[in-house]
Amino acid sequence: MNSRERLLAAWSFEEPDRVPIEIQIMGGARQFPEAERILRFIDEEADNFLGAPAADWGFLGLPTEYSEEIIEDVPGDYRRMRRSHRTDVGEFYAITRHKYEELDASDFHWERRFIHTLEEMERVADAPRPIPTLAVDKFEARVAAIGDRGVPLVGLLHPLGHLVRQATIEHVYGWLAGEPQVIHRFLENANRQVTETVEQMAEVGIGPYYTVTAHEMLIPPWMSPGMFDEFVFEYDKQVNDTIHRCGGRLRAHCHDKVSNFLEQMSEMGFDALEPLEPPPFGDVDLGDAKRRVGDRMLLSGNVPSQDFLNMTCEEVRQYVRRTIEVGAPGGGFPLRTTGGGAGTGAVKSREQMLGLFERIEAYIEAGLEFGSY
Repeated sequence: MNSRERLLAAWSFEEPDRVPIEIQIMGGARQFPEAERILRFIDEEADNFLGAPAADWGFLGLPTEYSEEIIEDVPGDYRRMRRSHRTDVGEFYAITRHKYEELDASDFHWERRFIHTLEEMERVADAPRPIPTLAVDKFEARVAAIGDRGVPLVGLLHPLGHLVRQATIEHVYGWLAGEPQVIHRFLENANRQVTETVEQMAEVGIGPYYTVTAHEMLIPPWMSPGMFDEFVFEYDKQVNDTIHRCGGRLRAHCHDKVSNFLEQMSEMGFDALEPLEPPPFGDVDLGDAKRRVGDRMLLSGNVPSQDFLNMTCEEVRQYVRRTIEVGAPGGGFPLRTTGGGAGTGAVKSREQMLGLFERIEAYIEAGLEFGSY
């Protein structure tokens, strides 16, 4: 089987020739010559879901002109950046601080987020929301480039998940309780936009596989189960029902403690879920998850790469073996690490990176050794 066939067989709850092995590393890690063997496996043998550009969601679904500028630079220590979105309902800006020692450019500290006041939130909630321009040519070119090396995923805006990352955190969660009508207006308008966009995508041949992120910000301790029911379940189900009606499937990315939400996530239309973090990073017992929803959702992950630097290569190997023994029977399971870029997003030094490469190679070798059916 090729990678595409292997992943789709697993997603059809069939047993492929071997367990699919997902693996990616962050951009900074790719610059190390010692990553050569890992990159060769990623490019030639790994079984990855790969992003395919299709729509520019702008700023929370609003068309925007984005710019950024360095407003302070302390060489060797840090730099501060002002990031601006200029939209039809005004400008929204954020300030971020970046440490020079960070190997991953996406690792930074927010000093100010884009939505800081209720007035800004109301402007976003009530703004006109056209269907974003669809990049059919870019999507088709990406699908052609992926070929049989994986499954292309189209990223969709998840309005609430993205809002809690773009707004001042203590404010947005306060608005859920104190200004729920504003949040509901935002969700009604933004989810209608997403639904209409999915319908348009289906008409022009974009899809059928989609992805969303940020649900880890919508479960405890951030939001209560009652808030999840009110602000997440019905809105997500409307979008996901549209995806299914158009012949598509949805894969969701959600860190942290999801065990108590597995049935709800399936009922609201998730067809696949990752990365299924085990304790102490999350609370997912893979065997329990397989018994409860493993015939309805593709379950990917459960190998805690956040802890790779504290594990020996043999410990990584045995963890992969046990994970495959539990997850593989009956299909419905790709092996996947749970940390960003297999843990490479949090590395602070060259020494740590080289040690991490050894654990990643142990993960790959164990997946190949124990993953045959």
